[in-house]
Amino acid sequence: MASAPELLVIGLLHTLDPARPVAQAALVRDGRFACVGTVEACAARAAPGARRIEVGSAVPGLVDAHGHVMGLGRAELEVSCTGLPTEDACVARAAERARALPEGSWIRGRGWDQNRWPGQAFPTEARLSRAVPDHPVFLVRVDGHAGWANAAALAAAGIGPDTQDPPGGKLVRDARGRPTGVLVDAAMDLVLKRIPAPSPAEIEEALRRGMDALVRLGITAAHDAGVTPEVLDVYRRLAAEDRLPLRVYAMIEGEGTPADLTARMARWKASPEVGRLTVRAVKIYADGALGSRGAALHEDYSDDPGNRGLFLTAPDLLREKVRAVVQAGFQPAIHAIGDRGIAETISAIEGAGERGAVRALRPRIEHLQIVRLADLPRLAAAGVVASMQPSHATSDAPWVPARLGAGSARLAGAYAWRSVLRAGVPLAFGSDFPIESPDARLGLAAAETRLASGAAAPFLPEERLRREEALRAFTAGAAYAAFAEGRRGMIREGYDADLTAFAGDVLAVPASALPALPVTHTMVGGRIAFER
Repeated sequence: MASAPELLVIGLLHTLDPARPVAQAALVRDGRFACVGTVEACAARAAPGARRIEVGSAVPGLVDAHGHVMGLGRAELEVSCTGLPTEDACVARAAERARALPEGSWIRGRGWDQNRWPGQAFPTEARLSRAVPDHPVFLVRVDGHAGWANAAALAAAGIGPDTQDPPGGKLVRDARGRPTGVLVDAAMDLVLKRIPAPSPAEIEEALRRGMDALVRLGITAAHDAGVTPEVLDVYRRLAAEDRLPLRVYAMIEGEGTPADLTARMARWKASPEVGRLTVRAVKIYADGALGSRGAALHEDYSDDPGNRGLFLTAPDLLREKVRAVVQAGFQPAIHAIGDRGIAETISAIEGAGERGAVRALRPRIEHLQIVRLADLPRLAAAGVVASMQPSHATSDAPWVPARLGAGSARLAGAYAWRSVLRAGVPLAFGSDFPIESPDARLGLAAAETRLASGAAAPFLPEERLRREEALRAFTAGAAYAAFAEGRRGMIREGYDADLTAFAGDVLAVPASALPALPVTHTMVGGRIAFER
C-alpha cells in the first residue's frame, strides 16, 4: 500500500478504550495510532509537517457488519422502487426505464414493499405487463426475498400454471392456481438464472459505486454477506491493486451442496487476506424474510393462517453445510430470521463439532429478528455472534405485530438487542444495505429510540440501547465478529488507524438530530478515504 503522511487528529475523541474513554488528539503514523492522549503529547511526537485535522468528534471507524456492496452499487444503476407508495408508482418507474432501452433487454430493479401500499397485498404481473410488454422485467422486493416479474420475464423463465414450487421457494398463485408474478425466496432463481450475468467490468463498476457510497457515510469496513466467486475474483484483483477504499470482510456464498462449499473455501484457505480484503466466512440461508412471510416460524403467521414460512436450506442440509464450514476452519454466518429458523440454526451450530472448536470460529447468526427468549442461553453457550440491523426494527415495526400477533409471547423476542446483550451474546450491528440505508447514524438513532417514522411510541421500548452501546456494536462488536478486536474497534495506540469523524459530538446530539450530523472524515488505515 502507498505510504500516508502523518496525521494529527485534534478534537473530542470517543475512543471506546476502557483505559482512556476520551482523548483530545491522536497521532497517526504508518497506518496506526502512534499516540492517543492530549494535544501536547501527540504533537510532541509528530514529525515536522504532520497534517493537522480538527474534528468536532471522532470514534473508532464505523463498520457495517452486514450488507451487500454490489447490490448497493447496482441499485444506482437499476429501477428504484424504494419508498414508493403504490404498485402503480413502481410500474411507472419500470415503464420509464423501458423507453430508454432496446426492445427485449432486461429491466431490473428493487425496493418495492407492499406493506407501504393501500391494502398491503402483493402486486401481480398484470399492470406491469400492460405497461412494459416488450421487455422482461424483474423487480426484487425491499428485503431481497421476493421478486415481481412481468409476463415477458415469466415466459423467459418458462413459468406457467404447471410450474411446481421449488424447494425453499414459492410461486404466489391466484384462485385458479396460476402464478401471479410474485416469486418468493428460492423461486426467484427461476427468473434470475435467465438474466445475463454481469461482466467483470460491470461487477467492478457496481463495487466501486457501492464502496464510494459507504466511505462517504463514514463506513471504514463492510462485512459483505454472500459473495459469488465471480465477485470475489474482482475483489481479489482490486485488493491486490490497493484499490479498495475500505476494508471488506467477505462471506463466501453458501449456495449449492456441501461439496460445492468445500471447493469454494479451498480457493481461499491458504490466503484468506489480500490487502484490505478478508475471506474467512461463509454465508448460508436458513429461512426467508418476515416481510414476505418466508421466515420460518414455530406457529402460523397471525395474518396468514396455515403458513409457517420457508426453509431455504432444509434443516438436515443446513447441519451438513455448517459442519462442512466448521471442518474447513471457516466461520459460519447463517441468515436466520424466524424463531424456528433460529432454533434450527442453533442446533446446526451445536452439532457442528467439538464445542470449543466451534466457539473459536465465532459462528454468526445474521438478523436474529424473531428469537424465542428461551433460546438466548443456547446462543451464548454456543459462542454465537448476533449480527443484527437496528434499522430493520424501525422499518418493520408498523406491520410486525400483524405478522406475529399483537401482545403475543413471540413478539417479545422481536429485534431483541437488549435481551441479546443481557444474555452475554456478542452484538455486531450493520444495516443490510441496500435493503436499508447504510447510514450508521440512522442505525444509532434506531437502536436508541426504536421509533418508526411517524410513530407516537417506540416499538418494544424495553429493547432499546444506550447510544454508546449501539456505537460499540457498530465498532468493537463488528471488529470482534471479524476476528479483528485486537487491531480495531478502539482508538488506542498500536491499533489500525480507522476513524470516523463528525462535525459535532456524535454521543451528545439528540437522536433526532443524528441523521443530519455531518460526517467530515473517513480514515482507513491512516489514509483519508473521504473528507467533507
